Amino acid sequence: MIVAGVLRSLALLSIALTSLGCHAIDNPDAPNYLEDFLFESSSYEQAIYEEAKTTSDSIEKYRDYLSFLEAKLAKVSAALNSKLSGSEQEAFNKSQSAWKAYQQAEKAFVSSVWKPQNFGSSSAMSRLAFYAETLRSRTELLLKYKLQL
Repeated sequence: MIVAGVLRSLALLSIALTSLGCHAIDNPDAPNYLEDFLFESSSYEQAIYEEAKTTSDSIEKYRDYLSFLEAKLAKVSAALNSKLSGSEQEAFNKSQSAWKAYQQAEKAFVSSVWKPQNFGSSSAMSRLAFYAETLRSRTELLLKYKLQL
């Protein structure tokens, strides 16, 4: 009798605790900033790969894309920072500084390897593509962080 009561209590406790873990962690009505970003990015990428007719057109489209990515990264960084507490902001700012150092190191590496002597006329396009990927991946990551807050 006592064992059955204990088992029943454990079963009810187990059901109650399990249901707590099943609640959604996001708001389905909240804007999906990541999805919006990916959609906007795709229009720039399409312009580079499908609409540009010449190398100079592609380079111009890449520069437009880089401007978009830099602006978006600045905007999401500020938005994310505003959602954090003081100590969290300090950690985020430290992370941002480290990422900016990484970005500069990547640019230096790419610039030193993808030169016209090594890759001909495609070197400029390759450098721009690598720069864009660095910005895009950081922006995506920060948007994922923002979605969780």
